[in-house]
Amino acid sequence: MLKNALIRIYLYFLFCLFFVTFGLSMILLAPLYKAAFAPHVPYRDLPFFRVWSFMYKIIRRSISDKSYRVMSSTKLTDPPRLHTDQSWVRVRDDWQGAEDNCDVCGNTCCARVECPLLGQNGRCLSFGSWFFSYFICGRYPENQGHIDFYQCPKWEVRQ
Repeated sequence: MLKNALIRIYLYFLFCLFFVTFGLSMILLAPLYKAAFAPHVPYRDLPFFRVWSFMYKIIRRSISDKSYRVMSSTKLTDPPRLHTDQSWVRVRDDWQGAEDNCDVCGNTCCARVECPLLGQNGRCLSFGSWFFSYFICGRYPENQGHIDFYQCPKWEVRQ
């Protein structure tokens, strides 16, 4: 539990540092940010400017959109996740794609929010990172609010 809290605090520190320095820290401390957000991606493939502008978009959305803000319900000590916890949700019976990915969906949650870490091939550049597994990406979806916000056709809450 302590390890989980320390990693989340570190990630929050990187977020705060980003905003305090107006994004300059992401350039000056690029190896730290890359290790936390996209460790397996070469620097040349990281869209730094798009990530920079997206960070401000997230803050604006978090302040102005309550439905977006309430989705961040993880506790400091929650363990990381790389996949959906299917004890809370299940794949809908009418889902046409594979259970382990969203390739057939044109409305993926990443595309809907225009995530800069969505690669050209439709794969997440952040998969497996601390950011992915400690925040919403690895946990998605956990509740009906997540499904509604992203208008996801794949998941439904278990009864």
